[in-house]
Amino acid sequence: MRTIGPDIHVTEGPQRFLGLEVGARMTVLEVDGGLLVHSPLPVSPDTIADLGEPRWVVAPNKLHHLYVGPWLDAGLQGWAAPGLPEKRSDLHFAGVLDQGQPFGDDVLVVPMRCFPFASEVVLLHRPSRTLVVTDLVFHFQPDAPWLTRAAMTCLCGYPGCSTTLLERVGFHRPTARREIGELLNLDFDRLVMSHGAVIESGGKDALKGAFRWLGV
Repeated sequence: MRTIGPDIHVTEGPQRFLGLEVGARMTVLEVDGGLLVHSPLPVSPDTIADLGEPRWVVAPNKLHHLYVGPWLDAGLQGWAAPGLPEKRSDLHFAGVLDQGQPFGDDVLVVPMRCFPFASEVVLLHRPSRTLVVTDLVFHFQPDAPWLTRAAMTCLCGYPGCSTTLLERVGFHRPTARREIGELLNLDFDRLVMSHGAVIESGGKDALKGAFRWLGV
């Protein structure tokens, strides 16, 4: 676990998707009332106990849910992206992140309705001016496995902070223009995604560049 900003920590681990090594990142936010765990990895909740009391775990889209179960079993309150409880009926979530702000004033919850396939929920951590996304964008580096880089290049997801062809085909574009525009109006500088390198500064410009094809 490493600290990247005021009250925000991340840890990374291996993750394969469709045969590609894409890595994965778990983000932990210190907020009033405890720790919020975003997109958990297969690690024990005890690994973050020195930061405070783990209280909430977020499964932020319909793809990032594989490792939520043990965190729920450990007593954390689970919150899911819209549509995920129906997909994972074996898990008991406290609520769905389709409206409201259950984590207090420091964390803004932004449901993205433009891409029902993923149904992603974005978090803005206000104290650190950090936007935390999951698969909304990717940011693979030259040291990523060559097969990953080759595949992502074919999918328009490499190099740089990028989306893929999946988003370009699957987005409802009028909704996406409005929602991405709203994200770009938020106060953030750091951009944390689940796959690829964290953008420590200039995250807003990077996000705008990634959606240039959308006309935002």
